Amino acid sequence: MKSKMILDRIPYQFCEGPFWGNGKMGTVLYIRNGNLCVSIDHVGLWELRETMPDEPRATFPRILQNKEAYLSGGPDYVADTNIFEEHIGRTRLPALAVELELPGEVADFRSETDLEKAQTRIHLELADGRKIVSRVWLDSCVNILGMEFEGEAGKELAVHALGWDLESPRLSTLKNWNYEPCTQRQGHDGFTVIQYFGGEMSAVLCGAKQVTEDGLFLAVGIETAPQDQERRLEEEGRRLALEYVGNKDAFLAEHEKDWAAYWKGFCITVPNERLQEAFEQEMYKLYCNEREDSSPITLQGVWNPDNRMPAWYGDLHNDLNVQSCYWPAYKTGNVRLVRPYIEYYSRAIPRLEKRAWKLFGIRDAIHAPVMMAPDGTGAASEWCYWNTLLGPELFVAVDFTWFYEYSKEKDTLREQIYPFVEKVIHLYQGIACEKEDGYLHIPFTTSPEIDRDGHMLMADDATFTLSSLHYLCRKMADYAALIGKDGSVFLEWEAKLAPVKTNEKGFPLYDGIDVFGSHRHFCQLYPIFPLCQEAHNEVADRSLDTAINQGFLEYAAFSFPYMGIMAARCGRGNMCRTMLEIYCMVFRSRNSFTVNGDPYQNGVLRISDTNAGESSDAFTLESGFFIPTALCEMFVHRAGADVWMLMGIPDEWKDCSCEDLTIEGGHRISIWQENYRIRKAVVKAAYEEKLSFHWKGDVPVKRVLKNGKEVSCFDSQGGILVCPGDEWILEYERRN
Repeated sequence: MKSKMILDRIPYQFCEGPFWGNGKMGTVLYIRNGNLCVSIDHVGLWELRETMPDEPRATFPRILQNKEAYLSGGPDYVADTNIFEEHIGRTRLPALAVELELPGEVADFRSETDLEKAQTRIHLELADGRKIVSRVWLDSCVNILGMEFEGEAGKELAVHALGWDLESPRLSTLKNWNYEPCTQRQGHDGFTVIQYFGGEMSAVLCGAKQVTEDGLFLAVGIETAPQDQERRLEEEGRRLALEYVGNKDAFLAEHEKDWAAYWKGFCITVPNERLQEAFEQEMYKLYCNEREDSSPITLQGVWNPDNRMPAWYGDLHNDLNVQSCYWPAYKTGNVRLVRPYIEYYSRAIPRLEKRAWKLFGIRDAIHAPVMMAPDGTGAASEWCYWNTLLGPELFVAVDFTWFYEYSKEKDTLREQIYPFVEKVIHLYQGIACEKEDGYLHIPFTTSPEIDRDGHMLMADDATFTLSSLHYLCRKMADYAALIGKDGSVFLEWEAKLAPVKTNEKGFPLYDGIDVFGSHRHFCQLYPIFPLCQEAHNEVADRSLDTAINQGFLEYAAFSFPYMGIMAARCGRGNMCRTMLEIYCMVFRSRNSFTVNGDPYQNGVLRISDTNAGESSDAFTLESGFFIPTALCEMFVHRAGADVWMLMGIPDEWKDCSCEDLTIEGGHRISIWQENYRIRKAVVKAAYEEKLSFHWKGDVPVKRVLKNGKEVSCFDSQGGILVCPGDEWILEYERRN
């Protein structure tokens, strides 16, 4: 039984209310101007126009000759990003809304979200003592938000569907861009709102309502399409809303069935209430955002506010901000949910190739912008500073290899993963230059996000860059063999590439530049995670110690749980737990969205620009998804052929367990710890390979079973040859 997510304060801000999602549509409920406001977001709400020329201000060779001018943001080298003042860029757009006029002032509020069923009971008390009780859910299978209101007070609710308030100062951008007011049609049994956006697009919001003896039921849906299809959207939307009103119970049964199937696939149990609740809440968010037929996760996912422009353009942010959103899907056996990410970026290849040609002069290569719209164009301004940096395509390429490592889908490997990664490597082959040492080096790289002398530090051969390229080359050599290609070219080039160097401090930021201050991304630790090449060794330990010794002053929200993952992979369970708890206590809004800086003045970070320049209702999702990832890593993780079990579990956790977590190869792992010792482990194999198992504590194996029969082929190093379909059970001796 999952714990319920309880919110017991009146949610006056968007990041304080209960929320729901189904991958395409998302809603948040809050109180605005005394009324009950429900945002209605859709993943198709994007402004994709740009009026500036589609040519970089300077090519990469010219940037290399004028580094200081480039780093200072000189207009001869980078374009402006002030898109909210002038119509020059791309951004996610706000949600639409439905407002319910309450018959009095709200005096008290309580919501209880049943995470297993994705349904919320809401209790409102008005100043005059009247109570309004409702049940809300967003259907998992169709784009409909269902809202039931009980009793006479519920019947009194006046319903208004809203487009964008172009007179609001927080939406002045849309007015400056000459957006038109929405078209509204309201009848006794429902409503329609048509909001034009993006030049040739329409968002169509349809609702149906029914007043019965028991109260009021409201069904609301939203879709987007080109304007010439808006009549069809309106007809289909209204028909679906009316059908939902008439067959609510049947629809709801399918909704509950779908969520039950999702939760059945994995489980962890830890003796820490805060972290247990956070795991369940973040996995709820995951399925609210990720579906096999939906879209990749943007910074705010399916929860963009209706009353403001999305923070940070609400884009696909091609670094850890996007990447981390998928880690828990892999770790919990939900690799299918990552498919939209692979599909979107594969479809964007033509645009990403144009970027590589325009900026670097290299054909048949891929360059990705840091801030990306779904079609591969740069969010904000196409050729602004952030979108001309090297590196984002490496984050994406590593993501692509993860998909194969967990799914083992050979067709996806051949048709999408291999071509994408090959083009990324080709970009760096064209950039690399040979130096006196005879090695190829990569110029002007980044190690996000560390600053020096007032701007981002950039130098040759970032550990992040070199480690990613070595990793990708080795993977591609293996992949080539699987699909009948010659992969020797990757190994030949890798042999010429400058090696990743370590020293007494572990991994440096760059060759010759050690970590020198507190920072946020820890990309020098990339070989530890997510490349997953280092674990439980001296270089990982030294690297972690070096990062810790700089202090936390410049950390951001995701820094703590990301450091927790590193701690788990170094066997420091107590540290991992502490890092996760700090994040949960400091960096979550009342409804668990991620806030930056130290807005609640917990005293954890340096007091400066406490919310990254954004107002207190700005939030993101990625940091929260580190929580389930880190907890999974605590239980089981892999480096090469070594599988480590319970190595990240804190000393104080007496009993804990995980069921059907997933490691590379698609293998499912279940582990039970009792009385501080490993008791049992089950391995459901998905791929043929030899694995060596390690576990916390000097606990001898009592017996090993393969497919129900006791065997003696578990070697002294913990090695097992696993084959698809095999189930191995490792039983350990109990403490006397």
